[in-house]
Amino acid sequence: MPLKVISAPQPTASGGAIAARLARPAGTRISALELADAEASFSQDQVLAMLHMKGDEFAERIFSRCGVQRRHLSLTSASLATTLQGRTVQIEEELFAFAVQAVDRLEVDPMEIGTVVTATLYSLGGPTLAHRLVDHYDMDPSTDKYHVLGVGCASAVPLMRLTSQSMRDHPGRKGLIVAAESMAGILMRASEDDAKAKVVGSSLFGDGCAAALLDGDAEADGPVIVASKVHQIGRTLGAVKLTLDAEDSYLHLDRDLPEQAGAGLRELVEDFLQVNEVSRAEIDHWVVHPGGRRIIESVQETLELSREQVGVSYDVLANHGNVGTPSIFYVLKKTIEQRSPRVGERGLMVTIGPGITVGLMLLQW
Repeated sequence: MPLKVISAPQPTASGGAIAARLARPAGTRISALELADAEASFSQDQVLAMLHMKGDEFAERIFSRCGVQRRHLSLTSASLATTLQGRTVQIEEELFAFAVQAVDRLEVDPMEIGTVVTATLYSLGGPTLAHRLVDHYDMDPSTDKYHVLGVGCASAVPLMRLTSQSMRDHPGRKGLIVAAESMAGILMRASEDDAKAKVVGSSLFGDGCAAALLDGDAEADGPVIVASKVHQIGRTLGAVKLTLDAEDSYLHLDRDLPEQAGAGLRELVEDFLQVNEVSRAEIDHWVVHPGGRRIIESVQETLELSREQVGVSYDVLANHGNVGTPSIFYVLKKTIEQRSPRVGERGLMVTIGPGITVGLMLLQW
């Protein structure tokens, strides 16, 4: 099938050297992307106080250095007085409310959707978020629906791959991805025998949701998904894990997670780009997971990126924290809003999540 050629605006001195006319590739596009945050926003000092960590030297040092300034959390004294199991109904309702808010902002006709894929780090109830959305919007009963658990911060690549594959069975219809997280649901107040890993996890995470619309129409807006890859690093299963017992819950992050994630990343990226006949110099936008200050720094150092090239990731981390499953969608949306990618420009998405799993996705506008 011949490619449609669209004229791109002439580059300016500040915009970089971009070809005036570029081929617009065929493929599945991310045609729309919307976000929804928890209503309340907290400073790090406020979270420290609510978790009874205020005055703890180690906790205050970690909270001040992790790169987060404020984050949206559905955090109340009442919820903190219960365990994770006791919050089940509240968490499920919050996830659904986040999802509806984000999907409503897409302003898509529900009957145009053939596939719904939802994802959360964990789930304690049923029916799934995907089932509830199909019912809420009165979608076609034949709509494919999947709910994916546990992919966490590495979510975007497998979710988009799964959605794209399902869309082949629904020609002419769109795919909907909803990644939602209630990280406040696992936060617990400090106790004397807490592991330091609990403090680290408590310092980073926020609540939120992203809804992405995938479209196979060549005339649709948004970047094309050119290629993707996931790579699981061996013997790292314990580096990121949800730690649960009858009284406590928190997300455990190994101290050397940034170094583990960065090891081999350069070679992985270069091999991925070489297979797709793209050089690192041809990547205009780096969409890097805002997992924490040290995660961004590790990727930045390993790939020899400037602070400006990963500036959006630092900004998302500072103002939202690590939102878990939808995090990279936050960075992609902010990149589109702040950088205004031009036709022909390329982006590389880099996600890091449980496993340790690295996700790579090549995009072209």
